[in-house]
Amino acid sequence: MSEYKLKTGKLGDKVIGTYRKVENAFVDRFLEKDPNAPGVLRMKPGKLGKAVMQGYQTMEDTVVGAYKKVEDAFVDTFLEKTDAEDARETPEAVPGTAAPGETKGESDPSKL
Repeated sequence: MSEYKLKTGKLGDKVIGTYRKVENAFVDRFLEKDPNAPGVLRMKPGKLGKAVMQGYQTMEDTVVGAYKKVEDAFVDTFLEKTDAEDARETPEAVPGTAAPGETKGESDPSKL
C-alpha cells in the first residue's frame, strides 16, 4: 500500500514553521534535561516556568481543538458510518473474489 502525506502549501508551511520556532524557543527557555532520566526534558522550576507552561498548554489545546473541528467537519462531509455487517469485506471491495451466488472462476467476463 502507498504512503501519503498531506500537501501543506505555502500557508501551511508558514504555520508549521512558526509553530516549530515557538516550540523550540519554549524548550530552550523553560525546559532542562532531567539528570535522573537521560533524554527526558523537565520544566525548569519557578513561577514563571509554571505560568508559561500553562500558557503553552492553552495554546496547544486551542490548536488541537481547531484541528479536531476541521477533522470532524471532514468526517461528517465525506465519510459515513457502517454497521458491523457492512464493515465486513465485500466482493466489490476485494479484487479477484466472486460476486454473491458465484464461485471464484465463474464470473461473466462481459461484466468486467
